[in-house]
Amino acid sequence: MSYSRTFNRTITVHYSGSVSYPASQNGGTVSYSGTASKVVSVRVTVDTNPFDSSVQHCNSCVNTLTGAIVATESAQVASIRDKADKVGNAIVSGFFKTVRSEISQQIMELGNRIDATLLHLRELAKNCVDKQRQMEVDYGRISSRYSKIFEELNRELENRIYEIDRPVFAFKQHADSNAGRLLTNDMVGTVAISGAETGKLEAGIGVSVTKRRALNTIQKANRFLQMQKETDDLLSRCKIDDGRDAKYYVPVCFMETSGSNGRIDRQLYRPSVVDERNRMELMESFQSQQWQPLEQSKRMERIQDYFNVEAGSYYSPSKSHDERVMRYLSQFINNNSIQTI
Repeated sequence: MSYSRTFNRTITVHYSGSVSYPASQNGGTVSYSGTASKVVSVRVTVDTNPFDSSVQHCNSCVNTLTGAIVATESAQVASIRDKADKVGNAIVSGFFKTVRSEISQQIMELGNRIDATLLHLRELAKNCVDKQRQMEVDYGRISSRYSKIFEELNRELENRIYEIDRPVFAFKQHADSNAGRLLTNDMVGTVAISGAETGKLEAGIGVSVTKRRALNTIQKANRFLQMQKETDDLLSRCKIDDGRDAKYYVPVCFMETSGSNGRIDRQLYRPSVVDERNRMELMESFQSQQWQPLEQSKRMERIQDYFNVEAGSYYSPSKSHDERVMRYLSQFINNNSIQTI
């Protein structure tokens, strides 16, 4: 829409000059200068009606174009959806047709294989029934034959055992006959007296066995105490009791290793007589010692000789691998850094 605006500005003008005046007495020229200011107001009116009408016309054209685009897009979307539905239905129907065809072929193939397998199983079942019948006949024939053999062996074994232990069996038969006679006649009192005497006899025998075992135990205890006394006497005769404190030495192994990251590990291997407190004291003592390199001497030569003997017992120079190991071991011992106190 149209609008107006007013702009106010103050305009300042500087002036100067000179004026000649006629001679009244002497005549001459007079200069002058000064400043004059004036406020100027300007009103500007902007007419926007043509631009507004053109914008409104353009807006209506754009709305018309937008409606056409929306209608075209809707038609295009509907066409794409219709085509997509057709393509999807065609793909799905084709896929299911293919799957149906594959499944039908597999069913037919599996049906044929099942029929052939069933026929084969029927033949195998028939063969199994025939084998079972034949095995039952063979088992009956073999079992009857071996049963007869075992019965004959049992009778023969019974006869031989009876012949070997004939006195025992005869004694058993005679004892059974006597027991039967005692139980079937009126000699009940004799049996009672015999039972009482037998009980007393068994009790006496049991007491005798107990006494014998106690005697053996006492004898073993006496031998043990006698040996212990003899051992104590031997130690007392061999021992020198002079009242002095003595030291005894045990072997220990102190090992200090350093890793690639600068970590130092210390281990002390000692016998069981060295407790944890003594172990810590030994480790501190080893760390505080002044270690010096071991020079070439007879002691070092003995160490090298012992090392060569031990390495030769484990590795054979005839094998390439053992020879290489021996060579590296020799380099280690030759480039030794053994230190001693």
